Amino acid sequence: MKVMLTGSTGFIGGHIMRALIEAGHEVQALVRDKAKLESMKAIQGIGNGVVGILGDITDQLTVEEALADCDACVHAAAFTSLDPSLMDHALEVNGPGAEIVLGAATSQGCDPVIHVSTMSVIFPPTGSKLSGDDPVHGGGNPYNASKAIAEEYARSLQEKGYPISIIYPTGVTGPTDLGLNVLAANLVPTLQSEIMMSLSSGGWCLVDVRDLASGIVGLLDAETGPKRYVAGGTFMDWQEFHAVVTEVTGRDRALIPTPKEALEQIVDAEAVEIMFGIVPGDDEPFLAASGLSAWRPIEETLKDTITWLCDKQYLEAEWAPHCS
Repeated sequence: MKVMLTGSTGFIGGHIMRALIEAGHEVQALVRDKAKLESMKAIQGIGNGVVGILGDITDQLTVEEALADCDACVHAAAFTSLDPSLMDHALEVNGPGAEIVLGAATSQGCDPVIHVSTMSVIFPPTGSKLSGDDPVHGGGNPYNASKAIAEEYARSLQEKGYPISIIYPTGVTGPTDLGLNVLAANLVPTLQSEIMMSLSSGGWCLVDVRDLASGIVGLLDAETGPKRYVAGGTFMDWQEFHAVVTEVTGRDRALIPTPKEALEQIVDAEAVEIMFGIVPGDDEPFLAASGLSAWRPIEETLKDTITWLCDKQYLEAEWAPHCS
């Protein structure tokens, strides 16, 4: 297939680009910076097979140019930032961009069209597991609100019968990126401490970016119709996460019970709700449809991630002697 890809210079999109090439697809990547695309191709070990189209997901003309002659589309681009002064930009990009990309791809007849959403738009879940059947929750911080707007548009196209598959990943982690992605930026301070939190509920839900990318590419079959899939990965409660981190890093940290009231003083309210309320994902439909069958062991994911953080000097070796 010839596949139009957005977000190829980002963490998830870069891994999707590599998985597409490894599966034998051609890629037309819509990018704002061709030099950055070349950098991502280099660290992913990609030679031929990718054509960069200069443009933006909020520009109808360049989106249509990138979609020219494409059989399928994977929309993985989204604006996100840890800088409070930039967060509102998500509202200007993510909803409008999704409407333009998904609308143009379906109008052109791409089949399938894959939209990479986020677990946060279906949180809190209605049952004991996150499900693609859960309703959309709007509002909240600018990123979550913008992704909910994009999600509602994608679902409106599904209701019309368009062949859109929506993927809901949880915490996406793994090695290889052009910088420090959002999950890694949260993982580093967790590791650079003598203590780790233990909450009364919730935990960590992590999905390996390499598995996620391979699974998304595995869904590139035409005429399957609209689908929604959760990619929850491995769920660990706080004690389980502490045990895995200790094993992987080779350094023990004190596990400290932390009340919700104390956490709310230092962490965004929506993040606190997710930390306390996160549950496993109903992953079987995604694993079966994509051909993955199972996630790789979380120990491997964290080992590779933390080793990469040490290699790139985002994390000092003393905090993970087994990974440096």
